[in-house]
Order: sequence, then C-alpha cells, then structure tokens
Amino acid sequence: MSVANNDSGAAQDRMLGSVPGVQALGRGPAPDGKFSRHDDHHPAAGWGAARSVGRVLEERGTPVEGVRALFVMNHEDGGFDCPGCAWPDDPSGLQLDICENGVKHVTWELTRKQIDRNFFAVHTVSELAGWTDYDLEAAGRLSEPLRYDPAIDRYVPVSWEDAFELVGRVLRGLGSPHEAAFYTSGRLSNEATFLYQLWVREFGTNNLPDCSNMCHEASGRALTAAIGSGKGTVDLRDWERADAIWLLGDNAASNAPRMLTWLAEADRRGAELVHINPLIEAASRRTIVPHEFADMATFRATKTGTRNVQVRIGGDMALLRGVAKTVFETAARPVQHHDLLQRRPLPRPDGPAHRDAHEPRRHARPRP
Repeated sequence: MSVANNDSGAAQDRMLGSVPGVQALGRGPAPDGKFSRHDDHHPAAGWGAARSVGRVLEERGTPVEGVRALFVMNHEDGGFDCPGCAWPDDPSGLQLDICENGVKHVTWELTRKQIDRNFFAVHTVSELAGWTDYDLEAAGRLSEPLRYDPAIDRYVPVSWEDAFELVGRVLRGLGSPHEAAFYTSGRLSNEATFLYQLWVREFGTNNLPDCSNMCHEASGRALTAAIGSGKGTVDLRDWERADAIWLLGDNAASNAPRMLTWLAEADRRGAELVHINPLIEAASRRTIVPHEFADMATFRATKTGTRNVQVRIGGDMALLRGVAKTVFETAARPVQHHDLLQRRPLPRPDGPAHRDAHEPRRHARPRP
C-alpha cells in the first residue's frame, strides 16, 4: 500500500502499520525510546510477576477491590472468569489461579477514571483517531451518552431520553429487523449478554455476532469439516495423562501464563515438553509458580520445557509433515486406522471428499 497524501489516508496507512520507520497506530503504548534486547535467564513468573502485580494494583488505584478480585478470579463457586485468556479453570478448585495479564485486565475493569463532555470539548474525533489503543483506554470510561457531530468533528453529550429515542427511531425506520446487526464483545458478562440477546430477539432478528464468533467462524467451519468439531478436542484431563506435550507457536508466558502451572506439573511427572517456536520463549525454560508458596519461599524453579525446536518463520507445516512421515515409517505397529479412513474420508482441497471407486454411494456416511 502506498502512503496517501491526505491526512486521513496517512492515518489509515499508519493504522495498518504500512509506513516504514513510523510507529503504527492502535498497537499499544508508544515506546519512550529505543528498544533494548538482552538475554533473560530468570524463571518465568515467580517474584518478578508478584512484584508486577503489586505495581499494577498500586497504579490503577484499586488496591482493596483489586486484591479482593484476586481471591475469586477463576473460581467456579462465587467467582468470575478472568477476561485475560481462555485457559480453562482448574477442576480441583485451585486458589490464586491468576496471572499478571489477568490482573491487568481486571483492574482496567475496576478503574475509576472517567471522561466527560469537557474531554470531548478539547479533543476532536480526528485527533483521537491518531491515539493508540493504550492511550484511549487510559483516558477513562464514558460517563454519559454521546453522539457524533460532523460539523465540529466532536462527540457531543445527549440526554438518555434523546439517546433512546435516536436508537428507536433508527430501528423503527428499517425495512426489516434483519437489516440490523447487533455486534458486541465476546467478553460481555453473562447477565448483560442475556438481556442484550433477549432485546434483539424481541426486536425480531438473531443477527447477534460477537468478536469471538467473527474471529473463529472460518477456523470453526474448517475444523468441523475436517475433524467433526469446531474447536479443540483436548481438555485438562488429557493434559494430566499425556506423556508428551507439543506447544506449537504458543508464547505461554505472555499469552497464557496460567499454563505455566500445568507445564510445571507435567514436568514433575516426567512428560516430555516440546516447544516449537522461532523464539525461545520464557515458558519453554523454567518457572516458579506463585501459588506454590514453598517454591516461592525457597526460589525453587521447575522446568517447563524439555526441548526447543526453533523452526524458521513459516516452516511449521514442513516440520509437521516431516514428523508425520517419521511416525508412519518407524512406528512399531500401524498408526493409520484404514477402516475408519474408508468410512469417514477427509475432505480434499481440490474437490469432494475422496471415496473408494468401488464403494457404493448409498453406503457413504455424511460428514458431521
């Protein structure tokens, strides 16, 4: 994409990160200087994560509410699901099953910062479009209804009555309820989601996509066609019994730190932990799990990786093909269930699912 000459085009190019040497917009906080790079040999989590959680609680100004939330996050009985990641809750009722990222998410939800009409009187929408996501979030929460006034390029406050009337007038003006789509966040609370979908269905449509649905629609359809399920088929019970666990392109210490507890447990029982990633990530070495109080007190770390396989970026398919070829050629017993493959053929990319030429069509079993 070429850099546009007008301001709006230039802003759009920056938002897409297509201007060489220029900080992309909407990608988090802008760095205060040049980046630094150095090897880190400390265990993941441990006291470093504990100190970071303390700083987050202090900076957000929610020490009491934040600490209280830590003791009910990811608790099945009387708690709530952390919005930080999708790692499943421990079935044994683990206490303090939290991570630094989750604490950041929860404290943002608890923030007392608010922005009102004075904020929008100072900042135009065009100016705010150039702010990073981090800066917009740090400004605070909306405290009253707003509408956009194109004449002055600003959001202006309106009363709740006028806001309801505007929404109702637009919806009543549609030719059909199905002309409306009600898009929302997949992180909305269960209570709010129930009321939201009830209102939309009473209005007369089920056009209710959310961010999770939109993100996973393509992969869900492909997985359903290939394996009969639109999502992963492994749960924590499988993890507890696995002799080898392969982690492919997953930066666990950054994106799913609660996995560290299970990686440490798998190492203790002797499971092989193979990390496939161009980056040697912190979770692939060792950890001190914060809720393991004896380990925290004695600074005792547990291994979380047996082997790092650093593939080239984009080389994961070549690696997996090679692994599959080796398994098929060296297995002590057949690993392909030929009868199952004949009865439930996988789809082919160049056309309908392959079938034996001698198999009568009437015997074909439909894919799930």
